[in-house]
Amino acid sequence: MKKRLVVLLAGLLTVLSLGFGLAQFSDVPAGHWAKEAVEALAAKGLLLGFPDGTFRGNENLTRYQAALIIYRLLQQIEEELKAKGTSPTMQALSPEDLEALKNAVQELAAELAALGVRVSALEDSAATKEDIARLESLIEELKAKPAEPGMDQAALQDLMDRVEAASIAADTALAQAQQLAEQLQALSEDVQGVKGDVAALSTQVEANAQAIQALNELAVLLNQDVLSLQDRVTALEKGLADLQGVNFGEFATKEDVAAVQEFAAALRSDLVSLSEKVSKLESQVADLSKVQYSIKGSLSVTYGTTTSTGLAFDVDRLFPGNAFSTGAFGNASSPVQKADIIAGRNLSYGGASLTFGVKNNAPAAQGVAVSEASATLNVDAFTGALSNVPPIYFDAASVKGSVDGQPFSVAYSRSNSAFKFNDYLFANDNDPEPANPRQGMVATFSATKFPLSPNVTVVAGVAAAGADGSPALNGNYFGIRTAFKPFSALNLALNYATNLGNRSAIGVDGGLELGPLSLSALWVCSQTPGSPVANCFNNALSDWAYYVQGETKLGPVSLSANYHAVDPQYADGQAGMSENEDTNYYGLLKAGAPYGADTRGLGISASVGFGPLSLKGYAESETTYGGGPGTYESALGAALTLGSFRGFSLTGFYNRYYNNGNGYFDLSNPANAGGSYNNVYYYLPVDENHENQNYSSSFGVRVAHDGAAQDALVPTLNLTAQYVSFYIPGYTDIQVYANLAKPFKLALLSLSPGFRYHSFTGPAAPTGDYTTLKAGVQVSTDPILFGLSLDSAVSYRKTDYVGNSTAGGGVNTPTTTYELYYRFGIKISDFLAPKVNVSAAYAHYEGDKLVVGGLPTVGSGNQAFNFARDRVYRSPDPILGPWAATPGTQSGLVEGFYLQADYYNLSVAYGEFVLTDLARTPANTSYGRGFKISYTVKF
Repeated sequence: MKKRLVVLLAGLLTVLSLGFGLAQFSDVPAGHWAKEAVEALAAKGLLLGFPDGTFRGNENLTRYQAALIIYRLLQQIEEELKAKGTSPTMQALSPEDLEALKNAVQELAAELAALGVRVSALEDSAATKEDIARLESLIEELKAKPAEPGMDQAALQDLMDRVEAASIAADTALAQAQQLAEQLQALSEDVQGVKGDVAALSTQVEANAQAIQALNELAVLLNQDVLSLQDRVTALEKGLADLQGVNFGEFATKEDVAAVQEFAAALRSDLVSLSEKVSKLESQVADLSKVQYSIKGSLSVTYGTTTSTGLAFDVDRLFPGNAFSTGAFGNASSPVQKADIIAGRNLSYGGASLTFGVKNNAPAAQGVAVSEASATLNVDAFTGALSNVPPIYFDAASVKGSVDGQPFSVAYSRSNSAFKFNDYLFANDNDPEPANPRQGMVATFSATKFPLSPNVTVVAGVAAAGADGSPALNGNYFGIRTAFKPFSALNLALNYATNLGNRSAIGVDGGLELGPLSLSALWVCSQTPGSPVANCFNNALSDWAYYVQGETKLGPVSLSANYHAVDPQYADGQAGMSENEDTNYYGLLKAGAPYGADTRGLGISASVGFGPLSLKGYAESETTYGGGPGTYESALGAALTLGSFRGFSLTGFYNRYYNNGNGYFDLSNPANAGGSYNNVYYYLPVDENHENQNYSSSFGVRVAHDGAAQDALVPTLNLTAQYVSFYIPGYTDIQVYANLAKPFKLALLSLSPGFRYHSFTGPAAPTGDYTTLKAGVQVSTDPILFGLSLDSAVSYRKTDYVGNSTAGGGVNTPTTTYELYYRFGIKISDFLAPKVNVSAAYAHYEGDKLVVGGLPTVGSGNQAFNFARDRVYRSPDPILGPWAATPGTQSGLVEGFYLQADYYNLSVAYGEFVLTDLARTPANTSYGRGFKISYTVKF
């Protein structure tokens, strides 16, 4: 069939070289050399001729005619291939057919090129449509003229008819020529495709030839291997034939054979014994791998001292986290309590720590099984004084395991035993720097195989008074808590706790989940020693704390409500024996209970979201624990937030505070500014409880930009602008503050700037109007040269008090207070040797007319780069409210330089410090110095 394609292509070439004629071929002579070819193509329907029965073999071939013939030919070829079920890719052509096809394609391409030249010449020689149009125009002009004598009108009409016929013929010829050109272009592309198929076929044929050659070579190698194998078989057969006559008795006797057999039997026995020993050893190794032992520890030694020529003072403000720091900032009323630089302070210490651990990876399922245990042993080799018998003590120990598959744990702590029964009883788990150490044990057991699956917690120990004069726990204590889960949605717990000689308490708490509704409740009764248990059921004879809380979420709506009552004896965690609530220590707020002491009331809150809109609202009413009708203070408010767009949000809020039915806050008593149930009104920073000036009588608007938002207009920029107007005329509050969420990189520099503006207007307030401006920046560099990098910071705050009339009738004069802090330092990594890091810095802090009199010996929290707060370290906040801000008389400065070098766990620190007044009066100047070297080895 492939040869058929070659024949058809060859016939087409012959016809293209002749011309065209009618199928009757009346003008083709009988002896013409192409008569047979013309008739064959006509018989196959490729040539139909002209209507007058002529072939016209000597005329030029138009493109339309050539396209028609080629189209008919291709149709016949495709039909024949389909009838044979053969693909037209020509992959199976024989080499002879392939060569003939290549020649035919090349000839066809040449003829098509020649045909294109002929058609182009024909188009060039033919009258164009423009020529005919001009001729028609001339004829029309001739007709319009008056007939001249002798003009033949019939001849003129005949000429017009002939021109029109020529125009039609020209249009037809031009259209046919354009169509033929398009078809010739398509045919030319088909020819190129055929050329590609031929080339691919040639490559395949060559590849097949190479594969056949490789198979032939492999066959030769296999044949050689077979011949070699036959030679080896022949040699083996010959060797066996030679052994036929050998007498093997000449080589070994029967005794020798028996000895060999006996040795083999003994060897087999030894192998069996060895195999049993190996199996036993593997079993022992498997048993040992079930239990993993660990040991780690440390050795440390420190020598250090501080000196002071006058007052003790802290240097945390200058160099946070320095080697001489005693921890948090101190209390102004007890400046020595947390001071760092003290005359004769001994920092020397030597000690060791060793922790043993064991872990059982496959504890027994029955009986008592320990899964893991650890114990830490400490030794105080010296603490600055000679001790012939250094104290050795367990610092911590723990055991975890199961009893018949029921988990239990026991933990011991020498100084920070942590546990919590509920919000108002034995809440002692959130005291990271305990003022009152607790030494004791906490044991838990989950009795999953008992009815109701109780979870039991037992605590016992002893607490010391520590530095705080009124600890919530002091002396021996004991408690037990049993939690039940009657069904999946309900949990209940019974509690008993006692601090011997001080307090005892019982309580119950629990929760219930009903679909989207979540309920929780608590009741605690606390009483002093000697009180009968029956008194616990009378709130007049015992101290109660209780609440009921509910939350639900219905689609976009969230609701919460509560009713609560807390006896005043629960202040500072006393009645509940809870150090978490001990707010006296450092004068800071550490309370974690949801409602304050000496309160009784209820509250509701709600929120709903509609796309970018969210609405929040609250309403609360509260009085003292024993207050009656007419003593309630109430607050309500709402806030509508639109956001976020390019990181921006817009919030409008409204609040109303009622004091005994009056809608105002009493500025003469700032403690009432936010309601007695708030007790202390922390004006800033705003948090979830005070975020929209809650519990005041005010309304306002806030615009904020979140630099962490994905579509933030200015990435990393946090910006807040807020305006608040209070109900008493003239009382307004404006705040604008901004900072970067992460440092801004500028070449080698990293910058963290920020600023704050705060203006409070209160014509009848105790101190009148005031305005605070605060700005600061922290700057550091990448390593510049030899591991050297720079670090610096500066923060400045100025507050201007206008000096309006006070409630008492006095007049304050205008006053300006300020704080200034700055630091410059360098750091060198790998100084002189790898892992040797050295840092040196100078820092300065000063302030004038701060809240407490005297020199600024102790700070009260680092707010230098918190731009939501007015202060740097001291006044004018924390305050009860902006209306209570008052300039003080404290004035002075602290400055010094600090040097520290570290090499792995070796650390050396040295510093020189000064505390003085702003005039640097020698009589008011204290010089301090500190040195400390410590080394710790961990293993």
